[in-house]
Formats: sequence, C-alpha cells, structure tokens
Amino acid sequence: MAKKTPLQKEAILREINKIPVKSLIGLIKNGDFNLDKYIEHDLDSNKVEEIKKELKIIEGGLDKKELAKKIYKKINDDKMIVQHIQRHLLNNDVTEEGLIENCDQIDENILEKIKRYEGPSISSENNKDPLQFGTDIFFYGKSESGKTCVLASIFNYGNKAGILIDNHKASIKGHEYKDIIVKELKRGILPRRTNASIDAVTYISTILKVKENDHPLNFVEMSGELFSNAALEFDGLDGSIDAHGYLSSKNKKIFFFVIDYQMHKDGELGKGKTQEQEFNAILSLLDDYENALDNTHCIYIIINKSDKFPSDCGDKNEFAKKYFIKNFASVNTNLQDKKARRKHKLDPKNPWLRVQHYSIGDFIFNNSYLINQNDECPQRIINSISKHTDKDRKDGFLDKLFGND
Repeated sequence: MAKKTPLQKEAILREINKIPVKSLIGLIKNGDFNLDKYIEHDLDSNKVEEIKKELKIIEGGLDKKELAKKIYKKINDDKMIVQHIQRHLLNNDVTEEGLIENCDQIDENILEKIKRYEGPSISSENNKDPLQFGTDIFFYGKSESGKTCVLASIFNYGNKAGILIDNHKASIKGHEYKDIIVKELKRGILPRRTNASIDAVTYISTILKVKENDHPLNFVEMSGELFSNAALEFDGLDGSIDAHGYLSSKNKKIFFFVIDYQMHKDGELGKGKTQEQEFNAILSLLDDYENALDNTHCIYIIINKSDKFPSDCGDKNEFAKKYFIKNFASVNTNLQDKKARRKHKLDPKNPWLRVQHYSIGDFIFNNSYLINQNDECPQRIINSISKHTDKDRKDGFLDKLFGND
C-alpha cells in the first residue's frame, strides 16, 4: 500500500470514526499513523480497544513499575503530550501520587488540569457572509504555523482589555468559532487545525474601541492546507486565496504572514514547499489582485513561537527582523519590490512592511498545554492595527467608501 499524502492523512483524521477498524489497523501497519494519533483525533474508545487487542500493544507486557518509570521519564524529558499523560492516568499505568512525586512539572494544580483536560472541540465552519465596511485583516500561513492560536490570543486579550466587541450584524458562525477557541485557550487547550477547504475560511466581524471611537474590523483566516494548495497548484486554485471574494473587497487591508520559527529551525522536513516557497507563491498570486495590494495599509511578518528564540537573543523584535531578512531573503525582496511599485500610495510615516515576534505564552508537555498566556504580543498587534484604523478615520468618509488613499 502506497504511503498517504499529507492531505489524504488530514482527510482520514477528520472522518476517523467513519473508517472501519480493519482499515485503521492497515494504516498503522503501513506506517501512516500510530494509535496515539488516532486517540488525539478522538477515535471512539471501543475502536481504540479493538485496535489495541488486534495489534497486541497493551504496553508490550511490561512490568507495571517499569512501565510507570518509562512514562515518568518521557514526561520529564518533555516527550509526552498532555492527552497521552491523561490516557496513562485513566488506564492506571501511573498514579496521581506517582505523577506528583516523579514529574518536575506536575503539582496538584497541574494534575487537576490533566484530569479535566478535554481536546479542542471545534473546527472553523463555512462562513460566506459578505464583509462589512471596515478594515480587513488577513491571516496567512502554512499548516501548523500557529495562525489560529495567534488569532485566539489576540481575541482573548482584546476581550480582557475591553477593546474588541463583537459585531453581530454579520459572521454569526465566525463569532461562535471565536468564542470557543478563546474559551479553550484560557483552559490551556490549543485550537484544532483549520480544515483544508475554501468553506473553512473564517470571517469574524468585530469593533475595536479606541479613545471612544469605533473601528470596524474584519478578521479573515484561511486554512494552512488551503494556503499550501494555492501555493502548490497555480492552475485552477489561485482563486482560493480570494475565497468568497473577500480579498477583492474595496475595504482597506492589513496582511499578517505567520512564520513558524520552530518549524523553520527544525528544517521543514517532509513533502511540499517550505514556508519561504509558499509565501513567494502566494505573493505572486496576490499580484493578480492589484486593488487589494493598492488598498493594503501594511504587511506584517509575524515570527511565531518566539519563546523558542535563543535565551541570549536580546531584543526579540530585532532578532525577529534579522532572522527574517537572513532566512527569508527572497520573501523580503518580493515584498520590497511590491512596496516600490506602490510607493506613491504609501504613508511615509507608517512603514508598509513590519516584522514582529509573537509568542502565545509558556507551554509544558511537549508544547501541548499552555500554562501562561502572553499579553504583550497581542497588545502590540492591536495597537498597531489601531494606528492604521485611525488613519482610515482621518481619510474621511468618501475616501474610505471608495477605497482611495
């Protein structure tokens, strides 16, 4: 049996409970998946037990004490995610007392969180509502780059600071999705990967309150898999970057390109394009949308997972800028070229291209559980957005209405 492609694997995991046990076992034998991956994607517990029995993998007959020691060591070596710790606890492979006594990161508070842990419960849904008047904010990035986590972090901070208010005139499904990912992030749960479909493009309409002024914002997130598809196949799929016509809107725009620092540092192994190659492909596709680029206030390069930067990196924003220029030189050149062609339309006081670091917060259990949220990064992003929306307000009603600078 040929190995499954990444997109085929994603499709299998989304429909995992509809697939016969025999086929799931075959995929494990073929090397496409392991049982832990099935469990992460909420495979029915009865099917899990059937697979365990068939493959005879009930921990390989290890002595119970030896098994517990191995589990504690993996936790201390930061090689076990929270879902697997919870499963070992439920299976009585380890005890609550043993986890507290033998694992450095687990105390009574963390133990209670492990016991109550529930995986992410929602993926983005089809949302074809037309964009409201406002500033359109687009998030692009490769699958697993952390776009959805960044969005959840921004909304969580905005809600907490009382400066982001839902606009319930539109994007009801978007608001439902936003509320759930914010709630789960507060509990340390990372959002599900966005589905690989045009119909999974998420639009959330909000109002930014700044000095008693209201600034309408439209947040648009495209799935990483759809982003990759558009980058891989120019023929027939380039329209996917303009899902539901959102990119063609006459509203002013801000783009956030999210780069996964850890993914790039680890070498981006596997099939498909690298982050740099995908961004260059998407930028080429954007050339077909001159109106969108002409109405773009700013393009932000977000170097995500800056908590993984070297401890002696100094100023993280400066490190992020140097890292981007050195490691994504072709993307930088591409963006500078687009800037030069639109120089007469740009505000010299507000740089068209900015690079900023971003961290959601502090993680434990192999980056699977968030214990502390970072407020500085989302605050800085919202402050930057507010400066651009203030410019919109100064432009005047007619200028805003017709999208002119």
